[in-house]
Amino acid sequence: MEASPPARQLLVPELEVPAPEVAGQLAFWNEVGLEPMPVREIASAEAVRERVACLAQEIAHELGGEPLTLAVVLRGAFVFAADLARELIVNKMENLLVTFFHASSYRGTKAWRAPVIQELGDAGTDGRRTILIIDDIVDAGHTAEAMIQRLASPTRRVEYCALLDRPEAREVPVHPRYVGFHLRGPGFVVGYGLDYDGKFRELPYLAQWMPVPSSPG
Repeated sequence: MEASPPARQLLVPELEVPAPEVAGQLAFWNEVGLEPMPVREIASAEAVRERVACLAQEIAHELGGEPLTLAVVLRGAFVFAADLARELIVNKMENLLVTFFHASSYRGTKAWRAPVIQELGDAGTDGRRTILIIDDIVDAGHTAEAMIQRLASPTRRVEYCALLDRPEAREVPVHPRYVGFHLRGPGFVVGYGLDYDGKFRELPYLAQWMPVPSSPG
């Protein structure tokens, strides 16, 4: 299932996230006397900002001129959604309505149950608004499928926008129309709103989470 065919997917940049080796990264962390952070940067804050700006231009080109509801999937997409909304304003899309959904499916790096979708506001789905679902990452696709099913209607247009997409992990046929980066490899991504057990959301860039070596028992 998909909201509509993907848009110009050949232009989507790829990020490599291979299976991790045990490592600690970010040398500057040592300079301030803190423990090394177990992450490896894969896309700088500037690269992420530039890509979000490009996405906003593409969305404005295709959806501009009509009322638009942003349906934000929490928690991972909150940073992405905020920056994207501001970029949409820059691109003259001022008739925006923002609503929020909470989706639970991950524990650590693994999807541990079917997604549970909880609406946290009024989607304003009056049959006239186009809805753009804003998500952090599409892996197996179960959350994306559940969100599309939740919001689908014969009287409205539903599109999907994901900061990250890992097509090789797909278990259901969903394809976000707007994608920030394609991921290649099984590594787990954190930063820019994405987390590992609640950590690393505050990083301004995208990074691969790296396991910390276990202390000898």
